[in-house]
Amino acid sequence: MPRFPEYCYLAFILAILLIMLPVSAYEEKVIIYESDFTQDPGFITNNPSRYYWDVDGERYRFETEGGTNGYAYVPLEIGDTSFTLEYDVTIESINQNGAVRFGVTSTEMDISKGVNILGIFSNGRDGRVMSLRVIDQSNHLFEISSLFSSYCAGQPGCETKRFEENMTYHVVMRYNKENQQCDIKVTDRTPGGLSWGSYVPLARDIYALNRLAITTKGDYVIGNNAVGYLNNVQLSTFREEVPTPEPTTLPTTAVPPPPTTIPTPTSTEAPLNALVLCGGLGIAAGLAALQRREQQ
Repeated sequence: MPRFPEYCYLAFILAILLIMLPVSAYEEKVIIYESDFTQDPGFITNNPSRYYWDVDGERYRFETEGGTNGYAYVPLEIGDTSFTLEYDVTIESINQNGAVRFGVTSTEMDISKGVNILGIFSNGRDGRVMSLRVIDQSNHLFEISSLFSSYCAGQPGCETKRFEENMTYHVVMRYNKENQQCDIKVTDRTPGGLSWGSYVPLARDIYALNRLAITTKGDYVIGNNAVGYLNNVQLSTFREEVPTPEPTTLPTTAVPPPPTTIPTPTSTEAPLNALVLCGGLGIAAGLAALQRREQQ
């Protein structure tokens, strides 16, 4: 029987080991919604004079006021997963008790009941402060603000952080499903400018979120106007992806058939050459050794 060369066996074993290696999953960033407002952002509003796409300015204008029940939103498919919302906000003016509330909500878009995760810039009795506000499916409220008494927890050097009018702030809000918490970070674009961040632990997973919205539903204070605009909005998540392995082609080596010697007929009998003689002797010696082994 013909034998395979040793390198064929090595290649075959290597191919089997490659097939048996575990396939590692990786997380891929998935954009749920994104707009820099150079094109129609797709917001739906019940008050187009207060909430509208500024075509020339390439931004989304708003004028919030309590008692107007005003809102603007984009319908989304988020799913039961962690996510990150990033956006820029500039508040040109804000009256006493005014607030700009932007984030991810349920269909109701009501600031007083669930479900919502909102970043808030407000001008209340404590001045212009920022906050993160979460209301879950059971209407449990989780909130933290940039007031010293809210987020500092006695840390030395910690102080109240306040925002200014006509300053652009970059906001990052994250919902972490695995750790059951939400966090927020607010920064401005100037060197050494405002930077504030904190988080709230949650009692349960948050779901039924299906809108990206700026809203005043649930705010009944008249005359608390806030005017400004949004820009560079992005809502994203990370989803686990398992790469599809490419089919592995096992190396194959064609085994040549044993050579066939065709004797040349002759009219006269020729003497045996040395090669034939040695071959015969070798066969005979092998048979003799096999016979002795069987007799032992």
